[in-house]
Amino acid sequence: MKQFLIKSTILTIIVLVLGGILYFTVLQPYYIAALPWTVLFFYLVTILVHQYLLKVAVKSGSRFTSYYMAVSFLKMFFYLAVAIVYVIFDRENVKPFFANFLLLYIIYTTFEVSEFLKFVNQKK
Repeated sequence: MKQFLIKSTILTIIVLVLGGILYFTVLQPYYIAALPWTVLFFYLVTILVHQYLLKVAVKSGSRFTSYYMAVSFLKMFFYLAVAIVYVIFDRENVKPFFANFLLLYIIYTTFEVSEFLKFVNQKK
């Protein structure tokens, strides 16, 4: 878990730095104040979900696949609910918000899955 926390923190710093560079230069008209908070949101959810999945992987054994699929579905549904709530309150920034939200979802989900696969393969 410690390695995952370090790697996810480094990933988040890279995302924030690259986002800052892009949004204060090329993409300045599309910057919205919620974007850094969205990165922090993905960072925290990814850490919490990963920690839970590690506990489930150790305890459940053969039922792990079912738990993993359920957690992935709930996480995706939760992300969708958060995005919809944001859009309800800020309709004017829908496009930049969804573009960033989708990009962050892809980045953090890919990272989480690759790190978890390393854990599972190491456990075998």
